[in-house]
Amino acid sequence: DATDPVSQDLVKYFGSLYASMLSLFMVITGGIDWYEVSNPLVSVHWIYGPVFFFYVFVMNFGVLNVVVGTFVTSAQEIASKDREALVKFELKQHEVQTRRIKAFFEEADIDKSGTLSWEEFESHLRNDKVKAYFSSMELDVSQAHDLFELLDADGSDQVTIDEFLEGCMRLKGVARSTELNMLVHMCKKVFKEMMGFMDWTEAKMGSMEAHMQPAK
Repeated sequence: DATDPVSQDLVKYFGSLYASMLSLFMVITGGIDWYEVSNPLVSVHWIYGPVFFFYVFVMNFGVLNVVVGTFVTSAQEIASKDREALVKFELKQHEVQTRRIKAFFEEADIDKSGTLSWEEFESHLRNDKVKAYFSSMELDVSQAHDLFELLDADGSDQVTIDEFLEGCMRLKGVARSTELNMLVHMCKKVFKEMMGFMDWTEAKMGSMEAHMQPAK
């Protein structure tokens, strides 16, 4: 009967192959309430109800979970590859920078002694290309002598290749928050120790003065 609501719902949801596939897809994706679609089926025969419920259960908790899990796994694999690529890129950059720093050292080491003196360092920094290279590494060469002293870790007025390489890699770039906080902490610690030493010295001096005063 075309005027029967059940028949109308059956035609609406399952009247053709396209309508059936669309209805089943909308049921598992939230496009339509699955209870609404199951009512006309149950009206035809009760067995269609459990069959339809089983379909919804399998699709929602089985197939869709497998599909979602596949996408998640693929995303994790892509992220893992991205991390590996990033690590390789950073290692490559580190290798390139190390090679360039060594080349700079060899060019600046005019007497081929294996160490850089302040005169050699200053002379090489007069080259505009060298200044540009240091700027690209975010190393400030405007205070060249201060930079040389920072590189000269042992205070020998001679910078070895290891000191130069380690110093450039450590000093390149802007100061990080952790490094600044460590510096502040060390300054506070040294200041506290100095104040303690001054108090101790003042007490000792007072005691010595008391002993040196003639008894009345």
